[in-house]
Amino acid sequence: MRKIFIPVCTLAVITLSAQNNNESLKREFSRQNTENNERFDAYAAKLYGTERNPDVAKKIEEQRANLAGFSLNGNPYFHQSEDINQIKNSNSDFLQNGTINGLNGSFNGENIKFTVFDGGRIFGGHSLFNNAPNRITNMEASTMNYSAHATNVGGFIGAKPASLSGGGNTYNPKGIAMNSTMDSYSFQTTTLPGNASTSTVFQKILTAQPKISNHSYGTNQGWTDSDPNQPNGLVWNGNYEAGGTNIYDLQGTYYSNDQNYDQIVYNNPSYIIVKSSGNYFGMGPTGNNTPKYYKNFSVTPTQYVQFTANAANLPPNNCSLGYDCIGPGSLAKNIIVVGASDIITANDGRYTAAADVVRSSYSSAGPRDDGGIKPDITTVGTNVASGSTVEDTTGSSTYIVGSGTSYSAPVVTGIIGLWTQINKQLFNNAEFNASSAKVLTIHSASEAGNVGPDPWHGWGFINAKKGAELLVAKSNNTIIFKDEVLNSGTANRKTVTASGSEPLKVTISWIDPEYKLPAAATLTVADVYNNRASRLVNDLDLRIIDTTDNTIYYPWKLNANSPMTPATKADNTVDNVEQVVIDAPVAGRNYRIEITNKGNLVNNAGVNAPQNYSILVSGYSNEVLATQETKAASTITIAPTLTKDIVKILNAPRKAAFSVYDLSGKKLQSGTTNGDTESLDLSAFTKGIYIIEVKTEKETVSKKVIKE
Repeated sequence: MRKIFIPVCTLAVITLSAQNNNESLKREFSRQNTENNERFDAYAAKLYGTERNPDVAKKIEEQRANLAGFSLNGNPYFHQSEDINQIKNSNSDFLQNGTINGLNGSFNGENIKFTVFDGGRIFGGHSLFNNAPNRITNMEASTMNYSAHATNVGGFIGAKPASLSGGGNTYNPKGIAMNSTMDSYSFQTTTLPGNASTSTVFQKILTAQPKISNHSYGTNQGWTDSDPNQPNGLVWNGNYEAGGTNIYDLQGTYYSNDQNYDQIVYNNPSYIIVKSSGNYFGMGPTGNNTPKYYKNFSVTPTQYVQFTANAANLPPNNCSLGYDCIGPGSLAKNIIVVGASDIITANDGRYTAAADVVRSSYSSAGPRDDGGIKPDITTVGTNVASGSTVEDTTGSSTYIVGSGTSYSAPVVTGIIGLWTQINKQLFNNAEFNASSAKVLTIHSASEAGNVGPDPWHGWGFINAKKGAELLVAKSNNTIIFKDEVLNSGTANRKTVTASGSEPLKVTISWIDPEYKLPAAATLTVADVYNNRASRLVNDLDLRIIDTTDNTIYYPWKLNANSPMTPATKADNTVDNVEQVVIDAPVAGRNYRIEITNKGNLVNNAGVNAPQNYSILVSGYSNEVLATQETKAASTITIAPTLTKDIVKILNAPRKAAFSVYDLSGKKLQSGTTNGDTESLDLSAFTKGIYIIEVKTEKETVSKKVIKE
């Protein structure tokens, strides 16, 4: 952070299974906690000895609370916090103000609860949260201090509007979902009220059972200026042996914390976890004026050894090649990782082109070492205002203007909350799961950086308005957005007719079983340092095939060995998101979408099992029924599909409801049929594409028509 100042009986079986799996997970996380405490005790004894004054004892316990794990060389590493432009830049105001065609009312997080895991308690008494009672529920002990950072993060999710001035600028700290509620936990290892033993953040996630949670913290495995034992110097968290040999680090490494996050989401697919990518880009000897450089050795009595002025092969700055400085814990497959960009000031704060999005200088870049795309998404996080507080048990209503991926992550969290609210309105209170939330986030993203995904911006810049419009389109049956099941060795296929008016675009995502690392005692450098072996367990494949000439279109992928090179389209074996885009499909031509898999699909116990996934398809005018579905096809016909004035509804039952929509989802005309043939006059409409929907008691039929 940088500051300026399914049937019920089936559901019961699934719920019971998740509970059993979570009990097993709780035992595993408890074992990890015990083991890490023992290792930390040994570390502290080596560093501080056994004679400790009260200040040293307090420092040790603070470090213990923030302990995230241990590197391969035995060094402990620690969680650390990572810090009305964010609203307008992301187009969230269209949702807040109720100006999305096809939706009823405005969306500000009503009846949506977020769970925030941060560096302490959110100050719920802040004036930015007083627009409704009990908006913030603190789940930690009342003896824990309120946290300025946690209050910042809570504000980006859901602060009410305010007018602030400072440095010659005017700021509005309004959050994304100002009528939402939040449960506040610390990411530190603490004893929760009513518990006898401590809980790590992973144990707390299982306790909280969050629908949507924000995690604005991370670990830095390269050069850091936040080492708790060397506050006035840069510390190299990687390995460095005498003479500048055997230099390696865990930047980009899928590690134990990533395994934990993935396992949690696999066992609990309704948990949507949003996490910051980190603020570590550029830290290092030539990127910081701090004169003291240290190497962190757990094998030496002094622990910290200062580099000499002419140290051989001094490790380079983080992301010195432009990539590879996201730390473990923000590289998991099943979570949404967020990078930060500068504020868009041109175009009245609106995105117009990829060049509008500028990566913030500090925002950590991916990809994962196997080439997996991280971050997943980007939004503004620099020079943005939020509420703050004095860090004590009383709290206060103060404000800051700051920068960090800590601030971009909760913007994405809030937007997913608003999309959830819209989804519940449109689809009988239905909620997203982790894969459907990621599909919608990625499919609706605006291009940023290189064409396709890249290590700086992920899949692009979040677009709240586009995501909402896709949900409206789903309700109008003009896109495909649903959850499906893939059985191993059996292809799932669907054929669509391209509209030709926009790219044909298909995105899938699945909750992949956690990649199981070797046991800590047997881990080697080769296992973890720049290991290009895929961390996927189930490798699904998405393809689009032109049914006329059999051209095969492949998904985006990055080159793990040259990730700054623009993404190409080829077989992707590392991401649990695949997206295929045909920029200029032939209008009226049929394209077949195929989802298959390599090898055998398994669950996270290694047993053969089908794989669920989410899919979103846009840019088509009609879904073509498969041969086996022909007999079940509707007799209702909407024709012609190209007209200057009249379109007819044929073979519909009497009093069937019909509606006419534009492509934004706005309803333009409605009525009921009076017989077998109903004529609709479109002569008063402007030239363009319209959707005619017919609903009966048994079915809903929709068709796109072109008005000349």
